[in-house]
Amino acid sequence: MSIQGAYRRIPDYLALPLAFLAFAVIALAVAAIGALTTGFLLEKLDGADGPGAGVLVILLVFLNMAASAFIGGASVLANLHPRSSWRIPVLAFVFCVILVRALGPFDVQFAPFYVGTGLVVCLLSCWFLRRKEVASTEHAI
Repeated sequence: MSIQGAYRRIPDYLALPLAFLAFAVIALAVAAIGALTTGFLLEKLDGADGPGAGVLVILLVFLNMAASAFIGGASVLANLHPRSSWRIPVLAFVFCVILVRALGPFDVQFAPFYVGTGLVVCLLSCWFLRRKEVASTEHAI
């Protein structure tokens, strides 16, 4: 019994929340590692210091990496259960935007900074998950 086989036997109503939860944890871990690495590099390279560097790490690294990892990972994992469409990455992107807006003091004008790469990953995921329409000759005149 493989992990993918066990995942495909999970009911549909439970598979998507499970995929989102799993990749939320993974995305936070990836983002934390990226933020720590960026902080370490800023310190070693005598980069910016002070509150501006903290905002840089939080906005540009942590949130962008978390959103990108979450959207991409949840799209891939949701596509492994049943074949999914563009709705999964868009739902993940909207979830990221709502969560960041609810948890942070960031206004709408900061949206390109905290979810910019998430939007790129969402668009790429939508493009990869697009369904090829098959023209049926059954209804042709």
